[in-house]
Amino acid sequence: MKALLERLWEHRRTRTGFVLVAVLCGGALLAPLLTPYDPTLQLGLDIRQSLPPSLQHPFGTDFFSRDLLSRVLFGARISLSIALLSVLISITIGTAVGLVAGYAGGVVDMLLMRAVDAALAIPRIFLLLVVLALWHNVGVISLILILGATNWFDSSRLVRAEVLSLKTRDFITATDALGVGVTRTMLRHMLPNIAAPIIVTATLGIGQIILVEAGLSYLGIGVQPPTPSWGTMIADGQDWLVTHPWMAAFPGVAIVITVIAFSLLGDGLQETLDPRTR
Repeated sequence: MKALLERLWEHRRTRTGFVLVAVLCGGALLAPLLTPYDPTLQLGLDIRQSLPPSLQHPFGTDFFSRDLLSRVLFGARISLSIALLSVLISITIGTAVGLVAGYAGGVVDMLLMRAVDAALAIPRIFLLLVVLALWHNVGVISLILILGATNWFDSSRLVRAEVLSLKTRDFITATDALGVGVTRTMLRHMLPNIAAPIIVTATLGIGQIILVEAGLSYLGIGVQPPTPSWGTMIADGQDWLVTHPWMAAFPGVAIVITVIAFSLLGDGLQETLDPRTR
């Protein structure tokens, strides 16, 4: 374990991604301590509306006189929470489906994979738009469940492929010969051996979910105001890009940095944990 951690830390891409992710998560967790203003508080439309960055307001204020630094940091809480929880849901479902399909084989495998193929044939963003448009006043919990329930198809195919490869290994054949139960074989012998690609997929999926959530919030069908969200902040500032660019620039930069951080971390983990890429 120590050798693995040392190898991960020595890998420049993994180290850079981990540091960026740690800073982002730390800023999100410590948001109440780092910001003196409530992210939804209108500080004064008469004197603090659309102020440029300054010592008092490092990111400036928006059209409603709300402090943008506070909104960006609290928006990180929302975006990261939605991404982490929805990816946890999708990875759990995808891993369970892939394990069952790959180990059972036959009719079970065929039915599950044909269902996954049918789901993948529907553009995900179209599916999300339809569901969220029909589901009025979507809350954060509902958004997490919807994103998680529509994001597990690719991971199930990945897990299935790994399980099919493991089924031919001698130690799995030995467990079958010894009469080890199916559940024990999948959870104790197969799952630990496919953990690396699952972790990589989950890490890369977080960045994708952040982009999807920001896009949905930008369209007005994701996180609803006045809850701070990077997508809604960009939507609020799009009409003021020429005269007040900081309103949309800072949340946009936050999205870019976050996605790059998780992409670096995921790529680094893939190169470090996957023996075929070393």
